[in-house]
Amino acid sequence: MSSQEHEIRQVEHALTTMYSNAPREEKATATHFLENFQKSNDAWQITHQILSDKNNGSNVQLKLFAAQTLRSKIIYDLSSQIQPENYQALKESVLNLIKLYNGSNEKLIRTQLSIALSQLALQYLAWNDAISEIVANLTSSSDLPLVLLEFLKVLPEELSDVKKSHLSDEEYNKRSQELITDQVESVVLTLKNLAESNSNNDPVLNAAILDALNSWITECPIDKILSVHSLTSLVFQSLSNDTTFDKAIECLVTIVRETRDIDNHEIIDALYQQILQLNKFMHDNADNLEDPEKVDGLTRLYVECGESWSALIARNPQHFKPLVEILLNCCKYEDDLDIVKYTFQFWYLLKQLIVLPKFQEARQVFGDCYLQLISIIIKHLTYPITSNDDDLFNGDKEQEDKFKEFRYEMGDVLKDCCAVVGASKALQIPFTQIQTILSNSQGHWQYLEAPLFSMRTMAKEVPTKEKTILPTIMSLLVQLPEHPKIRYAATLVLGRYTEWTAKNPEFLEPQLNYITKGFEVDNNNEIFMATSHALMYFCQDCSELLVNYLEQLYLLYGQVKDKIDFESNYELTDGIAHVVAKVPEENLYKISDMFLEPSLQKVSELNSLNDNSDEVNAQIADQLEIVIIFLQVLKVDEFEKPSHPVASLFIEKIWPLVASILQKRGSILKVSEKCMKLVKVAIESFSSYLNSVLPQIAEILHQGYKQTQFGCYLWVSGVVIRVFGDDEYSSQEITSAAYNFGLEQCQSFFEHFSNKDEDQLKQIPDVIEDFFRMLNDLLMFFPFKLIPTLDLLVSIIKTAKVTLTVINEYNPIISCIHFLIDLISWGLPHPPISLFENRDTTPLKECIKQFVTVNNHGGELLKVVLDGLIFKFHNDVQQDASDLLLKILVVTPSTDLAINWLRDVVTSLPNVQSNEVNRLIDTVSVAIPNKDNRRVRSALRDFIGWYSRKNVSPRSEI
Repeated sequence: MSSQEHEIRQVEHALTTMYSNAPREEKATATHFLENFQKSNDAWQITHQILSDKNNGSNVQLKLFAAQTLRSKIIYDLSSQIQPENYQALKESVLNLIKLYNGSNEKLIRTQLSIALSQLALQYLAWNDAISEIVANLTSSSDLPLVLLEFLKVLPEELSDVKKSHLSDEEYNKRSQELITDQVESVVLTLKNLAESNSNNDPVLNAAILDALNSWITECPIDKILSVHSLTSLVFQSLSNDTTFDKAIECLVTIVRETRDIDNHEIIDALYQQILQLNKFMHDNADNLEDPEKVDGLTRLYVECGESWSALIARNPQHFKPLVEILLNCCKYEDDLDIVKYTFQFWYLLKQLIVLPKFQEARQVFGDCYLQLISIIIKHLTYPITSNDDDLFNGDKEQEDKFKEFRYEMGDVLKDCCAVVGASKALQIPFTQIQTILSNSQGHWQYLEAPLFSMRTMAKEVPTKEKTILPTIMSLLVQLPEHPKIRYAATLVLGRYTEWTAKNPEFLEPQLNYITKGFEVDNNNEIFMATSHALMYFCQDCSELLVNYLEQLYLLYGQVKDKIDFESNYELTDGIAHVVAKVPEENLYKISDMFLEPSLQKVSELNSLNDNSDEVNAQIADQLEIVIIFLQVLKVDEFEKPSHPVASLFIEKIWPLVASILQKRGSILKVSEKCMKLVKVAIESFSSYLNSVLPQIAEILHQGYKQTQFGCYLWVSGVVIRVFGDDEYSSQEITSAAYNFGLEQCQSFFEHFSNKDEDQLKQIPDVIEDFFRMLNDLLMFFPFKLIPTLDLLVSIIKTAKVTLTVINEYNPIISCIHFLIDLISWGLPHPPISLFENRDTTPLKECIKQFVTVNNHGGELLKVVLDGLIFKFHNDVQQDASDLLLKILVVTPSTDLAINWLRDVVTSLPNVQSNEVNRLIDTVSVAIPNKDNRRVRSALRDFIGWYSRKNVSPRSEI
């Protein structure tokens, strides 16, 4: 057995392992082998041998993998493994291979070979008239049209993905012009000839023609496509054949989409008339509309017409009303709500236009369509009618979740309808439905709940001055028949109209009574949640009106707080706090204390227990969250007075309790995090009013982090620096203390960080993230102190390099990169923030420039960031990391030094090609002195993309 035959057997065995039930380790080994094979030089010859052997047709898997490998070899390895003088031979061999796979059952292999040929044509720059030669080659025999059509379909798709190519922008643009733009007419002519020569009307050939046509539509002026009668006839005629229906729809959708930006209204109108004829034909042949796939395709086509021509529809409403009515009819489809969903964007786009004054006529013309749409949507909103109210979807949880999500999307459409027809007319429809249902005494709650839900979703579009229908609706809602589902829905409706109620206070008391009665329902968490939610909005929007009800609210709060879940408790607290915020300042301490006392007392009792169980600590955390919400709502906006009642309450009662909890339970992460959240909110809410306890807070944060190493202490340390480090609002003594406190936290972090190995560091991504965010606050307010401190910078850079090398999680990496960008940016002409615009930042620029050059800090950082971009960073980090790379290069005082660093970094990469390195270095060497940052960024991106595709990313779908 020859070595090639042996390797083919190895490949075949690895593929068999991949698709078998082999152990995971064996599959991983097989995958590794196949990936390495795809990158090897031997793969060129072996793939040709596998694909050339047509007699061995049994192993389709092997041939498909060989075709995929040949494709990836041409994309990634052509310039590095094949000499240019051998391109001609490769071209001929690929053309010969692709002609072997002309059968209708060999499409997958043919597609891969077409991609390979397309990529070869792109990169083989000396191949003149490539398309003409390929077309001639693939029309030399009557059995090759499927091969030619597959190639023509693939070519524009491949060349649209610039990321696959390592050609320069100039080479790529020139080659795309030669292979696509310059070939449009000849390709359209080829497709025309193939369509006209298909005398047998072979649906397989027609489908292939349509596929190819669809790829080229976007490359050609649409009027040229539509002027070729044989092609447009083929598209519309193919709609009557099941084999070609989907392909024809795709073509028509693309054609319609391409008319978005043309001014030739005659072409659009001719197309529109054909679409109307198509709709008539489909309805005349009703069997078509019983096929869900055809309904799906037709709806997508009609929606594309509506979206593409929305501006024309608004300008010519009478002319296009039949199209809008077609789309309205599509919304009535009940068998698959996803099809109805296709239309939603159209209704939104048209609404956006016709609510404008200049489209007033269109608004009137389409008003009836939007009114009908409301009724249609309400019908779709109705829950299934079943004998078991607790299981409306026969146990299908996925279907239930999908329906609930879809209801909210339908709610957005109802808002669009409301905006078009006006709140009074829109609300009249569900109101009339509710009246009809009540008068007919229909038993199913679903019929009432759907119109109630529609009222709730339309609330944002209803003005507070609406007086025509809302007073009647509000009177009706509080008198609806008692049923858990109806109470739940009506309560949420009332909660959405609280801004209206604030302007119409005569409705406040009956609504409030109805809502609070929800707490009397026995053990119905769903209603409790709705009641708390609605009450929160009532208190927020009607806070001034409810100050006189505070005593009742206090009693209510005391009665229900222990029987509702904590989420509902939080909402209730939020609402009550908004009312308390309207209390006169002289009573604010007393009222706040009154509402907070139960939670503070409960926390104190729990803390005093010698019980460190998860349950007790969770209860403490839940009660502290209530205090947090209260303090958040009562945030102080003006600091003109010497003190504030709630800040005093914090200092006298809340802070001592927090300190006591931390002293006893600070080692519990959940407790520490909740206490730190409370301290953070207090600082942000009361800032300078807390100056008297600031030293205690700082000590707690410092000792808390030293003892626990929890990131939350660093997180709040950043808040202290941010709030008290601003010299506009704090004295010099306070700002200096904030800076020194920040330094102490940094030193503690460095000690802990340096004593951990890689595995231990990977266990604390949140702590590292919090550190760099705190560091950014320190840099923001104290750049003139931090940047000249060389020892501190050295420790920071050392920590950053370890972070970017060792840590894999997104958040710590992005927080580190953001800090480094801000730090390095101080070396640029314009500082990253404007807080110090009146100060001379030249010393800081010099410090940064000097620092990056000393001990090769810039070069080392450059390597860490580039390695991260290639080998490990998440895609969402790429743009920021690239920005950091650019800033390091630009800030380096010597261009030569920056270029040398970059050259050293890229040449140290494994399997790098000298020509790609030279291309990068040549571009950057010219761009940096010319301050052409865009070219530097582009060159780096292209190099990283090329190297990653060639050496890092898997080659194929194995």
